[in-house]
Amino acid sequence: MRYKKITPDNSVFVILSFEGPDLYSQAGGLGFRVTELSEALAKKGFETHVIFVGDPYKPAVETLNQKRLILHRWSQWISKYYPLGVYQGEEEKLYDYNESVPYFVLDEIARPAVKEKKKLVVLAEEWHTAECVMRLSDLLHYFGLRDKAVIFWNANHTMSFDRINWGRLAFVATLTTVSRFMKHYMWDMGLNPIVIPNGVPDRMFRYLLR
Repeated sequence: MRYKKITPDNSVFVILSFEGPDLYSQAGGLGFRVTELSEALAKKGFETHVIFVGDPYKPAVETLNQKRLILHRWSQWISKYYPLGVYQGEEEKLYDYNESVPYFVLDEIARPAVKEKKKLVVLAEEWHTAECVMRLSDLLHYFGLRDKAVIFWNANHTMSFDRINWGRLAFVATLTTVSRFMKHYMWDMGLNPIVIPNGVPDRMFRYLLR
């Protein structure tokens, strides 16, 4: 499949992130960024799936924005034992995320999208999703679907960079970051990320101009 541009008629988005829209899932700016980005994509007409470590007492799947925005709350069975938020029990949640999310995306999102002749666009955030992205790419390749997907992996900061297999990640995904500082930092590592906006809307900065 070749497209001149990505449109709601030919593409399905998947956002992979530990943080997300729930209060339980927000520990910094990433949860807010993911919330704003997913809502913006849905409002533009894109089918958008967000797979994040969500509140264990909310629905496992929630559909919003005229059924275009689908929230998938992951690892809820683990989160029930860790009430203090997304990063409590981090390693257990990370293991569960890596083991199960790639197969879920393959079977429940990628295959249906391809049947509808749509491209899968994956936007993954931070080191927590790096292994998941690599496994997903391998699965798509194994089942002959890798050319039906584009995968982006984004870095907002350098936390746990030492835990990432950079050679493998750079091979399977387009690397992005949100600042010139991060771009130059990653350049020094021999990487060449694309700088993209951080996704925070202008309205959040209006009070600074008053």
